Amino acid sequence: MSSSNTKDLLFSIIIPTRNRPVEFKEALDSVLAQSYDRIEIIVVNDGTNEHHRADYDQLEAEYSQVTFLNLIERSRGHGHCFARNQGVDAAKGDYIGFLDDDDYWTDPDFLKRAATEIVKSNADFYMANQKAVTHDGKEIHNVWVENLPEKLTTNDSRLASQVFSVNISEMLRANGFPHQNVCLIARSLYDKVGGMDENLRYEPDRDIYIRLLDNASSMLYDKTIVAIHNVPDKSKSANASTKTNRLEKLLFQLRTVEKSILFGQHQEIIEFCKARKGFILKHISEELTKLNKHTQAYWYAKEALNVSFTFKWWLYTHYCLIKKWKN
Repeated sequence: MSSSNTKDLLFSIIIPTRNRPVEFKEALDSVLAQSYDRIEIIVVNDGTNEHHRADYDQLEAEYSQVTFLNLIERSRGHGHCFARNQGVDAAKGDYIGFLDDDDYWTDPDFLKRAATEIVKSNADFYMANQKAVTHDGKEIHNVWVENLPEKLTTNDSRLASQVFSVNISEMLRANGFPHQNVCLIARSLYDKVGGMDENLRYEPDRDIYIRLLDNASSMLYDKTIVAIHNVPDKSKSANASTKTNRLEKLLFQLRTVEKSILFGQHQEIIEFCKARKGFILKHISEELTKLNKHTQAYWYAKEALNVSFTFKWWLYTHYCLIKKWKN
C-alpha cells in the first residue's frame, strides 16, 4: 500500500450495471452516502439495451462526479468479470471495491472504518459482512462469513474488537465466502492474482476470493453488516447465475478448485480445494444419474472416489457401474 495516512487513502468503487436503472440508483446513492470522502466511483454500464438507455443517460448527466464507462450492447452483456476488470483498469485508487447494481451499502462509515484499520495494519485484503434477503423479504442466515466469530475460541481476545486480523485457515472455517460487495482489495493484490477470471459465468467471486486468500499478505475481518444483498429470484432468468443450468454451474465450480489445486501456494488452500473437488465430482455424478447418463455418471463417480474415498461412495460408484452395464 502506498498511502501511510488515512486521509491519503483512495478507494475506487466499481458498480457494474445493466438494464436496472432504478436499482442501480439506490446502489450508487448508498456509496455516495459514505462518510469517507476519498472515493472514486466508476460505473461500468455493460451494454444496456435501448429500452433503458435514456434512464442511464439521465443518471449520467445527474451524477457528474461519477465516471461512467459505457460498453457496447450485447445480448448477454460482456459478463460479470469483464465489466469488473474494465472498471479496475480505469481505477486510480489504492484499494478496489465492488457493489452489485441491485444491492446497496447500509453502513455509511464502512469505508471510514476500513481506511483507519487498513492504515494501522497495512492489510491488503479487508472483508466485512452483508445481509442476504430474498425477493419476498425473508432473511437468509449464515450465507457468507458472518458465522466466523463462532468458529473462533470463546476466549479469543480478538472477539472484543469490531475489526481484527485473520488467517487463511480461519477464513476457510466459515460457512461461505465474503461477497464482493463487502470486500476491499489492494490494487497491487488484485493485479497480482490477475483480476477476475473472465472465463467463469458462475461464482467468479468465490474463485477470486480463494486466490486472494492464497496471495494476501495481511487480512482484516470486520464483523459489521455493511450491505444488503438481494438474492436473485429463481423464477426469473435475467441474471447469469439463474440462467446457468446445474451441470454448467458444477463445471464452473470444478474449474475454480482445479486452478487452486494446480497453482495454490498454501497447503490449506490446496487441501480445501481438493475436498471441494470431491464434493463437486459427486454432485456431477448424481446429476448425470438423474439424466440417465449412466456411463458418464460412473466415470465421475470413480473420479470422486479417487479424490475422497468413503465406503458409502464406493457403494454408489458400484451402483453406477451396474446401471451402466444394464443401459
